[in-house]
Amino acid sequence: MAQRSTMVVDPVRQAATGLHAWNAIVGEAFAGCTVDTPAPAFTAELWRDQINDLKLVRIRAPASKVSRWTSAAPRGPSGSLLLHLQVTGRSINTQRGKVATIAAGEGALCDPDRGYAVDFLTRYEMFVVELPLAGVVARDPGFDLDRLAGCGMDPQRSRLLQAFLRAAWDQRAYLATDADWRDCVSRTALDLALRAVSRPDPDALVGASAALRRAVIDHIRAHLADAGLRTSSIARALGVSPRSVQSVFEPLATTASGFILHNRLDLAARRLIDVPGGQSITQLAFDCGFSDSAYFSKCFSRRYGVPPRHYRRLGTTN
Repeated sequence: MAQRSTMVVDPVRQAATGLHAWNAIVGEAFAGCTVDTPAPAFTAELWRDQINDLKLVRIRAPASKVSRWTSAAPRGPSGSLLLHLQVTGRSINTQRGKVATIAAGEGALCDPDRGYAVDFLTRYEMFVVELPLAGVVARDPGFDLDRLAGCGMDPQRSRLLQAFLRAAWDQRAYLATDADWRDCVSRTALDLALRAVSRPDPDALVGASAALRRAVIDHIRAHLADAGLRTSSIARALGVSPRSVQSVFEPLATTASGFILHNRLDLAARRLIDVPGGQSITQLAFDCGFSDSAYFSKCFSRRYGVPPRHYRRLGTTN
């Protein structure tokens, strides 16, 4: 007799009784994923939330095997990376020929655009954290996802990251009302994640493409306030072709212009909080490289959900 499947959905939580229903939920959350298990009965839960650029999925499920991109291929770069953080249980993560056995409190780094498998040996709870690759590279130009995908994370740092994420998860209702704290939590989680990723062969990260990426990102950091900063000016300053500059951002699923805008908005948000009673919004926009304050306010509101003046007031009152 076929096993009956049911699926219950609400804005935060999705629960499944039956493997078919669970595959529907997992496939929606992680394109290209399939789940298999020999267990005759299957009940599992999945929660999804987002804190700015940080996407969080929390899963509780029985022993099973998850495979991704085994019978299909992604349509293009997602511009992200995944952290598999084991809260309870044990798993074996496999990607790009690397095998990482993960115990409770530990984690592994995955490339969501390449095939991987996770064999959950016991019933488990896990955080899956999706981070923007452009944000990671902005903080660490030498970051090499191709080389690090499939590696385990530093156990002690992974536990600290998990503790931070659990606290943020428990306070997500408050974070939804406080833009400053939401931005702070997102940036802190990204920094903690970077420091938790193991680097087994640092010397291998120094190559022609890595050197170009560092040079491009360093130049952007040093010239964010220059309203004329664009692909062509970066290429002239570094003595490379515009196509070479563009190639730095293709794996990040963004462009030089998108990367520059993202970092200018980050800079503006920090200055609004650090100097709450300082310069006017128009002058702030100019100092962060925008030539049009109206365009700045539009982009800022789209990114942070509130206009710059409101964001400044939140930083002053919270």
